[in-house]
Amino acid sequence: MRLPSLLLSATSVLVSAVAASPAEAANLLSWQFDASQNKLTFTTDAGVQPTAKLIPSPNRIVVDLPGVRLGGATMRDNFGGAIASARAGQFNANTTRIVIELAEGYTVDSQQVKVVGVNPTQWSVQLPTPKRISQAGGNVSVPTTPQNQTYNPNFQITSSGFYVRLDDSGDDRVSIQRSGDRKTINIDLPGVKLPNSLTGRVLPVSRYGVSQVQFAQTGASGARLTLSVDPISPDWQASVSRLGGVVLMPRGGLYAIRSNTPTPEPATPVVTRPTQPVVSIPVPQPLNPTPPPVTRPTPPPQSRPNPTPTPPPATKPSPSLPQINNSRIVVTIDPGHGGRDPGAVGIGGLKETDVVLPISLEVARILERQGVGVQLTRSSDRFISLSGRTAMANRADTDLFVSIHANAVANRSSVNGAETFYFSSGRGLAQSIQESMIRRTRLNNRGVKQARFYVLRNTAMPAALVEVGFVTGNSDSRKLSDPAFRDDMAEAIAEGILNYVKRNY
Repeated sequence: MRLPSLLLSATSVLVSAVAASPAEAANLLSWQFDASQNKLTFTTDAGVQPTAKLIPSPNRIVVDLPGVRLGGATMRDNFGGAIASARAGQFNANTTRIVIELAEGYTVDSQQVKVVGVNPTQWSVQLPTPKRISQAGGNVSVPTTPQNQTYNPNFQITSSGFYVRLDDSGDDRVSIQRSGDRKTINIDLPGVKLPNSLTGRVLPVSRYGVSQVQFAQTGASGARLTLSVDPISPDWQASVSRLGGVVLMPRGGLYAIRSNTPTPEPATPVVTRPTQPVVSIPVPQPLNPTPPPVTRPTPPPQSRPNPTPTPPPATKPSPSLPQINNSRIVVTIDPGHGGRDPGAVGIGGLKETDVVLPISLEVARILERQGVGVQLTRSSDRFISLSGRTAMANRADTDLFVSIHANAVANRSSVNGAETFYFSSGRGLAQSIQESMIRRTRLNNRGVKQARFYVLRNTAMPAALVEVGFVTGNSDSRKLSDPAFRDDMAEAIAEGILNYVKRNY
């Protein structure tokens, strides 16, 4: 499951309003770096005045967003070519930092970096084509992926660990050994054939206490994955799928890596050299100095906050579901994960985000058809931060919040079933959804549980987090891969929400 991709000047009045106090801090709703266009974009929920600069050793564009919270751990995207990576982290308590790091030996002309604010909440940073330092005045083609570059089509960093695609999955036997100094973990996979793109590679990852992963083909006997880890990090486990992959997770499953506390972005010492000083990048005022207005959604039909609308709802309500007449109730539906964060990866490479988005869209359609207003945190495959999700619900003052996820656990394909979580006031909502899910889908009932998940603790209305099954379960994964079953699941969740509304509003 979830838990388990960003830019700059307004007036001095805006600066003081944004950075006045932690209580007034803005949230980073979304960020993304498009490596094909060398372009960074991001959105916040309140006006900000970032700063930007080019820092050497290694060369990188650093964008600081004062008065902005990230609302989660440091997030990183790795790329092949002249731009090595982009990451966002909480630099300090009041500043989110976004870093675009160039590959070794490359730089950009800071005067050609263009920062544009559509308005105080929507920004972009356009980078020129990177140049080799030794040939900064000429045109240099983008390099091929270096041997130790993280990006690889057969290796995926997920919110629950790592996923490795295999040419031959061998058998289910896995041998795991940790060194006496606890700095390396060897995972031996009998009968496994590694893809050529992984064989002999060392991929830096810097996630979950793992600094790098080394891939070695040990002959006909199989393959070995070696994790270089922090000595205090948890042990790891592996689950081989006969459909072509291996899932790596910290021992204890997803719970071992869930954290609601932002991880500070490590401060990189600035090496000042006469030929490579820190260079400030000018930031013009936003094209439109007024942020877009924030209003509570009106009664159905509801307008979505996302630019890509959901499919149009059916015109007639279903007689088999509760009809909410003349209702002003508005529900926030939150499809977990998205974009660069696919969530858990299960049997056959089934991704959590590919399961929960269609379910969530169908839930929204059903609710609207039955007379309930809907706000979606996302309606397409894009990344939204945890704080961005809760901020959307709180600022729109919706009545209910339902986050939809799929579960996972390593090396236990026999674990299947649905469960629903709440934190405080969402218990009744969670129970209503769980009862409807089990009755309609016949999944194993894992019950209703209390949990301190970020989206449950930071929403101001009754909230529930739904786990629609296990993508790693031998039974659930087959069902969740079936569009017809996902539609049934959506109707079950919608019914649970409607029953709760009918009883309480």
